[in-house]
Amino acid sequence: MVLSYPAFFTIYTVSIVVSFFLGVLVLVGWKEMSLRRTLLSLRYNAVYIIILIAFPLLLILSQNMAVNAISGPGDSSKEVHYTNWIFSIAGGAVAILQDRLNHAIVTNFFAITYVWLFTFLTGFVPILLLAKDDRATLRTYAIATVLNYLVLTPFYIFFPVTVTGSNIAAQTTPLLYADPNWGRMVTNVDPLNNDFPSAHVSLSTTTFLVFVYAGSGYRRFSYFLGASTIAVVLAVLYLGVHWPADVFAGFLVAIGVTVAARSDRIQMTIDRYVRIISRRLLNEKEPLHD
Repeated sequence: MVLSYPAFFTIYTVSIVVSFFLGVLVLVGWKEMSLRRTLLSLRYNAVYIIILIAFPLLLILSQNMAVNAISGPGDSSKEVHYTNWIFSIAGGAVAILQDRLNHAIVTNFFAITYVWLFTFLTGFVPILLLAKDDRATLRTYAIATVLNYLVLTPFYIFFPVTVTGSNIAAQTTPLLYADPNWGRMVTNVDPLNNDFPSAHVSLSTTTFLVFVYAGSGYRRFSYFLGASTIAVVLAVLYLGVHWPADVFAGFLVAIGVTVAARSDRIQMTIDRYVRIISRRLLNEKEPLHD
């Protein structure tokens, strides 16, 4: 039975929300869960949470405005040129991967990985850190995430590269976009020409690295994030979304922004302004302390 898109999207949304609760239950524990502590953590980290929610949306909007403002008659040829150049860097590996793994079960698994798992991690990580009241890790994660978008956005504006599934020379199949539900969900928000570097890879890897350095308290979750990152890499290649060069660049971005986000100087500089904004929003006279 083929689900209609509204029914599919409803199930998708409900499953994400339920997984948030189950994830916190597993990683924090029922006895350790505290609504009061979570709300206090939310109050303290309100600006970081707002940034995590609003910053990607603002950048997508500004990206679209910038592209429209600088677009010209030569844009299509520029897009083809950049795509062909990226394809020349081991681009044929995508078709080989599809040929070796081509199976309906594999396709569905990687579609779930690309869309559902990535969305889950994006929303779940802040919730987990709020539930554990881990202010230091949340600060690092928020800064690293913002730095990711700041690095990625100029590439997407000035270096347009199309998805592998739309390139005839690559001889790849647009497996993700051919699906009536997963494909529609992605194309509703993705212009399909912002491939280099891969945001899925850079953000997944960044999250993994942040939690690796967060300490032994996140060991189980770090294993899960490591496996998720590997699955995301395979998914973006196999589904006809990204080129190998996009993946490699995504790794480099993740390493760079994680190192920068863990810098005490950068953290304290950003956090000083965050605390000022937080006090003004909450009408507090005295600064909040870690």
